[in-house]
Amino acid sequence: MISDGAASQNAELPPSTAMRERLNERMRRVLELPLDPHGGSEYWLERQRAAGFDFRREIRDVSDLSRLGTMTPDALAARPLSYFVPRSLHATRRDWILAQTGGTTGRPAWSAYLRDEFEEAFVVPFLTAAAHVGFPRGEPWLYVGPSGPHIIGRAAVALARGMDSGDPFMVDFDPRWAKKLPPDSFAAQRYLEHVVAQSLDVLTREPVGVLFTTPPLLAALAARMNDAARGQIRGVHYGGMRVAPALLRQAQVEWFPGAVHLSGYGNTLFGCCLELITSPGRTPTYFPWGERLWFTVQPGSQDGEIAPNMLPPRGRVAFTRLDETMLIINMLERDEASLVNCPAEAPAGFGLPGLHDPGPLADAALVAAGLY
Repeated sequence: MISDGAASQNAELPPSTAMRERLNERMRRVLELPLDPHGGSEYWLERQRAAGFDFRREIRDVSDLSRLGTMTPDALAARPLSYFVPRSLHATRRDWILAQTGGTTGRPAWSAYLRDEFEEAFVVPFLTAAAHVGFPRGEPWLYVGPSGPHIIGRAAVALARGMDSGDPFMVDFDPRWAKKLPPDSFAAQRYLEHVVAQSLDVLTREPVGVLFTTPPLLAALAARMNDAARGQIRGVHYGGMRVAPALLRQAQVEWFPGAVHLSGYGNTLFGCCLELITSPGRTPTYFPWGERLWFTVQPGSQDGEIAPNMLPPRGRVAFTRLDETMLIINMLERDEASLVNCPAEAPAGFGLPGLHDPGPLADAALVAAGLY
């Protein structure tokens, strides 16, 4: 659940002075809303009472956030969504964009975004990175992935429209059902074939120029597509789960050599980070856009033990989301990664540290069914 305000010892990388000032300014502004005594968030007001100090007065720099301990998705799943959204925003409920997590590591949790927060979290980062790497515009899209309560489906529509492509063709699948199927079982293979068959039906009939799907599904599709169909793909966007460097290279060099390949890393709770370099053979590194997302890594073992005086190159990822609807501080992720500084040549809006080669913790009990 929650560490009850126990201080964490996360490693962080300092951004530029100007970027840190903007980050701290946003953090202090965002803290005001959930901690307002009359219109704040029940969750954060309770956390503050339990901690015994005024968060708004004493949390002035992002480095101070370690004083607030860590969270896990279980904390969000245990209460109604309205418990986390400031009461002063409850009147705007009809404007919330709601989405539910996939429940990979536990009970699913709900998240809310205002329209401008959704744009900052999912749309603007992709459009900015896409322009930076020359991702194709105006091409018909095929999105193969979850829709329904999952944010990635809503993002796919917004991204395609933002690239002057209109609504994408879409093939839906249920990641929760897929994860219940034993890997390599007959049922899992049947479900995969069902999704692939629907996708191929679109690809053989429509002039699709951009594919947006998960790495395992891209591999399954590439194996079934003919040379003509693969040759018309001008852009590939990877989402839903990490893309392994070996698969990324194979897709870029062998399957779709005429396409720009751009992968993202994110989830329902915090949004999406994007690559800014798309050269073949790379190990993906992902950067957040704006000042709403702050990553740290937790040194030491998975159970939280900290190796003294040592900042290892990799650690368990924790994120802080600085949005008015949902303030999330030091949320522990299921992945580990290395922190890296944003490159100097990054496009405008990118500047905070990112994550290099994120992937599941070594002993994470994750089920994969070849889809998501």
